[in-house]
Amino acid sequence: MTESPGSRRSEGDSTLDRLIRILGAFDAERSTLSIAALARRAAIPLPTAYRWVDRLTSAGLLERSDGDVRPGMKLWELASRSSPGTSLRQAAMPYMDDVQAVLRQHTQIAVLDAHGVLVLERLSARGAVPNQATIAGRMPTFTTSLGLVLMAFARRHVTESFLADHAAELGAPVGGPGHDAGPGNARGVVNPTEPELRLQLAETRRQGWASVDGQIDSESTGVAVPVLSPEGHAVAALGVVVPRSSEFRPGLAPMLLAAARGISRALGPQAAMPASDTVFPQHPPVALPGTGE
Repeated sequence: MTESPGSRRSEGDSTLDRLIRILGAFDAERSTLSIAALARRAAIPLPTAYRWVDRLTSAGLLERSDGDVRPGMKLWELASRSSPGTSLRQAAMPYMDDVQAVLRQHTQIAVLDAHGVLVLERLSARGAVPNQATIAGRMPTFTTSLGLVLMAFARRHVTESFLADHAAELGAPVGGPGHDAGPGNARGVVNPTEPELRLQLAETRRQGWASVDGQIDSESTGVAVPVLSPEGHAVAALGVVVPRSSEFRPGLAPMLLAAARGISRALGPQAAMPASDTVFPQHPPVALPGTGE
């Protein structure tokens, strides 16, 4: 009898291994799965998948929907209650609201972990320009203003480690097999080479913010700044997506830098690092033009 790949992989798996793969099978693009698709993505035999679905739906961690399954409210409740990203989002929301009230486009906040850029929150106005970011979704690290800011303001060893782990993505199409997660490949967007990226990161450090025109969406410009802890560690990136011809572009960076400092103050001295395995660098505060701050 021929074994399925899921059967072979599941041999020797711990219960925790299987649970992690099952819950990890869902993402921003696949929030609902058939049980057969769940079994394939989690690399477990189909009968095992049915048993796990029964257990997890009983516990409220999964929910059934027209024969398919999706993450349950209990899972969302547990994640929201304990996630460091929740306190960051709560601290950021008043300042994001202020920025959004002025721009009426897109305002978002994201963090960097071992896999790349993770969007925690996004505010969007009706009729705004295209923006591929989704809450709890991934964005490309090397071709977005959020990613450039998070990479530029990381400690050197963190930047070097991330580049080493994602070396196959440099100079390759965004979103290709085994490459950086997120949208962009539909337009043929290609990640910068390592020398090109290092120049971009150096410029981002020099000016204190990053701007990217039309990489993911040809009509849009992204601008982002770091949110710093009291020790000067970047705990997040605050960004906006606006039309490339936006009348607000000259004032975007100063406005975002002021909002980011407000978020840093709101987080306070006990600011938690949303990505516990990533440590970010110390940098002096970036001066706003004409303020002396």
